[in-house]
Amino acid sequence: MWTKVLTGFGYWDVYSWLAFFVIAGGMVFFIRSLGRKDYRQGTEQDEIFYGSNPVPEDGEDLKVPASSAYWGYTQALKPFYEGLVGLHTGLATDYAGWYILVTAFVALLILV
Repeated sequence: MWTKVLTGFGYWDVYSWLAFFVIAGGMVFFIRSLGRKDYRQGTEQDEIFYGSNPVPEDGEDLKVPASSAYWGYTQALKPFYEGLVGLHTGLATDYAGWYILVTAFVALLILV
């Protein structure tokens, strides 16, 4: 009865979608089964890691600055960021020029 759903853009094969979700769900459960089995809820494994410091009782004191939260990200991409800082002038006309050059380059790639 519902093997194919006709739309204005073609058809959707219902059984193909069901098979896709069953296979995807199986893969998710397989990957999940590879996880650690020693996790116990309600133990110190649930505690917040606060840089090896005691966690404050008051939630207002629990603040992590963005420089700390993204430290690993910025350190990993440090050469890239240093290159961008060298290009940064703060002038809107420079950014417009870069935008036009990149757009022209992408348009050239599309046309070729």
